[in-house]
Amino acid sequence: KTQLTPLSSELPCLSLSTMSMHRMVPVPEALETVLTETAKSLWFGSGSASTQVSVSTSSSDLVGQISAADIRVPSPGYPTYNSSIMDGYAVKTSDLVEMKRLYDNMDEKERGDFRMEFVLEGKVFAGDINTASISCDDNNGSSNGVYPTAVYVTTGAVVPNEYDAVIPVEDTTQETEKGHKCIIDDKVASVLATTKPWTWIRPIGCDIAADSIVLSKGETIQPVHMALLAQCGVDQIQVNYLPRVGILSTGNELLPSTNTDQCQNGKIPDANRPLLLSQLNTYGNCKPHDLGIISDDDSIEMLSDKLKNGLWDDGIDVIISTGGISMGEKDNMEQVFVEGMGGKIHFGRMNMKPGKPTTFITIDKEGSNGTIRRKLVFALPGNPVSASVCTELLVRPCLDLLNQGVETSEVVNSLDEQVFIRHAVDNASVHDELMATLTKDVKLDKGRPEYHRVSLQRAQTPHDKLQYSYHATSTGVQRSSRVLSLRSADGLMMLPRGGPLGCGQDVAKKRTGIPYLAVSIIFICDEVWNSFQ
Repeated sequence: KTQLTPLSSELPCLSLSTMSMHRMVPVPEALETVLTETAKSLWFGSGSASTQVSVSTSSSDLVGQISAADIRVPSPGYPTYNSSIMDGYAVKTSDLVEMKRLYDNMDEKERGDFRMEFVLEGKVFAGDINTASISCDDNNGSSNGVYPTAVYVTTGAVVPNEYDAVIPVEDTTQETEKGHKCIIDDKVASVLATTKPWTWIRPIGCDIAADSIVLSKGETIQPVHMALLAQCGVDQIQVNYLPRVGILSTGNELLPSTNTDQCQNGKIPDANRPLLLSQLNTYGNCKPHDLGIISDDDSIEMLSDKLKNGLWDDGIDVIISTGGISMGEKDNMEQVFVEGMGGKIHFGRMNMKPGKPTTFITIDKEGSNGTIRRKLVFALPGNPVSASVCTELLVRPCLDLLNQGVETSEVVNSLDEQVFIRHAVDNASVHDELMATLTKDVKLDKGRPEYHRVSLQRAQTPHDKLQYSYHATSTGVQRSSRVLSLRSADGLMMLPRGGPLGCGQDVAKKRTGIPYLAVSIIFICDEVWNSFQ
């Protein structure tokens, strides 16, 4: 996990602009603030972990969600009946004991003439439910005690209770003209030697024993769990609530259409919403909702009323807005969230590149019963790269915490708010911080630390073929508007601030080891590419 302590190059500093009243906070401090306020949201909501909801196991979007309870296999386990593994004949191994005794005492010629014969008592096919009255139309000899009986079974069929082994059909012949007999002649020795109780039978509960846990509380549901739930006959399960996230773009320059004929005279396609909606969809920890585009010319009152409806009436838990949060004349989203909606700013600038104007706000509302309902707002910069990177760094850990909840059983039975919040923050899921070496020199920014998009390659170390090292290559020009810098990125290299006020160097040299954050989902979906066509 990334340590929530400032890097030496990320010392707290004030914005140099006299227009901003917000201190620029280091990214680790911003992340801890987000996790702290998110934990408070959980505390206000239930005083414990994430809310639980019941979902049908036939739901197509169940994979990726988190189970809220242990799922145990009901008795008698799976399979629920003795099932044939092969097409063949079910027999009683007690009948084979006498045959083997006789066969072992024969000379070579007698063994060559010896045949094992069974009267075919009936047939059971896969899917047949009732095996109590199995019979053949012409069951000659089965009732005179001369020959032992057998039942023809197909793969997956129920093996009748009194039978305890199956002889594969390829080891036998069937003589229907002689009373439906199953005969073994040239494979007697191998059949007698290999056929033991439960040969070619799956006994009741052999695949999954009764009371086994097939899905644990807190476990992320995978495709294999869908098969296990089906085998166990489970049609409803409890899962952790998926927070609803509203995605909002702002700006008069944005067009919802991807028609490039309209992209002139200062108009551009809105790439942020398809990017963030797709990015959030891959996380599996939320339900993204498209809130559309709002104009810079709408009044603060009009925008506030619109967003209030989404938050409180439509059940949106988290809002991500892009644009309108910097210091331009029409950048009014801070006023909308704070003055119009009663929000509280926890930080309004981050000491990083890209994403400096990122603002985090909470909006609390007291219910009629005295409980507090909290909404979380991430007001992100309008450039798509800044929005994507800040969503990955801040929003994803927030949503993980909301979705996963807080496991408190290991702490104490009765928690107070501060203990709960500290425990939540300390155990939150954050990005892994690893080390990689640069493949080329990279110029350092002299104003802020940079989360530089890189592609990673794994290579064996020269002295130990079992050890690996990682090499990072810049994805090119890192402008926050240049979406191509995300296309091949699978990591964010944490470059220090350069120059005399930073690390003292202007360039990170080739082969220098630099920490990076492993990012599994920095990509551009087809919808985003299409918006530039």
